[in-house]
Amino acid sequence: MVPSSRRRTEQVHQQRMAAWAQLRACCPTCQVEPAMPCHLDGWPLENGAVHARRYEEAEVAA
Repeated sequence: MVPSSRRRTEQVHQQRMAAWAQLRACCPTCQVEPAMPCHLDGWPLENGAVHARRYEEAEVAA
C-alpha cells in the first residue's frame, strides 16, 4: 500500500525484490554469500541490484 494515496500496488518494488534475493541466496554469477551485495569487476551493482541468477537461487531457497 502506498501511504500517501492509500492505494495498493500491483507489484513488489524492484529494490525490495533485490534486497530479498540478496538476503536469501548466494550469487552464482559473482560468487558472493547471502547478505553480500553483487558486484561487477569489484564494483557494486547500481542501486543495490542483483544478478538475475541470484533471483533464481533465492526462489529455489524459498
